[in-house]
Amino acid sequence: MLLRPSPPQALLIVGMTGVGKRTLARSLAAAWLCPERTHGGHCQRCAVCQKWSETGEHPDLRVLKPDPDQIKIDAVRETRQWANFAPAIAPFRFVILEEAHRLNPAAANALLKTLEEPPPRYHFILTAPASDLLLQTILSRCRIVRLGALTTEGVYQHLRACFDLPDAMLQTIAEFSEGAIGRAIRWAQALQTPESESKGKSAHNELDALQKLLQVFARLGTASLEEALRLAYDFREACRALEGGAEDRSPRAALALGLEYLIQWYRDSLALNYPDARLRFASHRQELNMLARRFAPAERMRDLQTITEARRAILGNANAQIVTEHLFIQLLRV
Repeated sequence: MLLRPSPPQALLIVGMTGVGKRTLARSLAAAWLCPERTHGGHCQRCAVCQKWSETGEHPDLRVLKPDPDQIKIDAVRETRQWANFAPAIAPFRFVILEEAHRLNPAAANALLKTLEEPPPRYHFILTAPASDLLLQTILSRCRIVRLGALTTEGVYQHLRACFDLPDAMLQTIAEFSEGAIGRAIRWAQALQTPESESKGKSAHNELDALQKLLQVFARLGTASLEEALRLAYDFREACRALEGGAEDRSPRAALALGLEYLIQWYRDSLALNYPDARLRFASHRQELNMLARRFAPAERMRDLQTITEARRAILGNANAQIVTEHLFIQLLRV
């Protein structure tokens, strides 16, 4: 795409949070704005590239993002007025809409009109966690690029090359990143910040909470049914420590995240039967083996469905204590 004479009219980059959508969008915009671009991106030497900053500022680029939780019609209208002018120094002008799924209805309709009749030499890059969160009429006008997650080993190797942290900590970060390199880098950068500073303290607290979650999961291989309510309580307390964070998680979102990690834990226990399968929590193979020896694969498949239903109930505003206690009772039934 970079070597073609003209970029796509509208490009939608889709992927999970932290997988690199914003980074790719800005890298593509920088490349297409550069008249000397190559397949490796912008040249960083020409007069156009000299106007590019590390924060993505450029006279021929506009970036729209939620303010605070929506992209509003005023921002889209202002951008449409900006589109009435020719590019200042570059061959094209670009509009990046970060988290385009947060366009409110009026803003989405205004954007659609612009996509239907785009000004000459104006192009759009949108990012979103999933394509089905956008209007079908907007999707039909976008070329879609989907970004997948990295392997745990891939994240670990990148962190090891870039950060001076203990190997055990890097492995933990890689396991909890779920393949989202941006999330892993944020944690690693924060951990290199003194814990007395708010950013470093927040990262330490979040990783401590995630470690406590794994301690709860590890007990599933040996705990008795009588311990179910205690496990449910410890699970809720670990999730409570996940509230807030970089993504401003609500209490229910934190519980849902904890259940997502529990799903990954059970998935890993099933993957143990396949030598070539990659484990998300490879450093906890012994605890996973204990769970696998205690419950047959068919039982763990049933448990996966039970966890999924519990997550759906939590997001559906069900009582968190009742849902989690029922869940752990079901998981420990032999």
